[in-house]
Amino acid sequence: MSLKARAQEKVERAGISNYSFDRDVLVMCGVRYTIEACECGEPDCDGVRLNKNMTAIGRALQ
Repeated sequence: MSLKARAQEKVERAGISNYSFDRDVLVMCGVRYTIEACECGEPDCDGVRLNKNMTAIGRALQ
């Protein structure tokens, strides 16, 4: 399963329906998240990590 598919599954499991993807960036409520693989080894880890894309936020504030 791709990282994008895992991220989509994670978002839908959380009950969030208002999201989209811009290439490989997840967009929820106007906030952009980069999708990364997670290898923390925790038993309940789903293998995907979402990080706020601070680059896009910085450009918006300029």
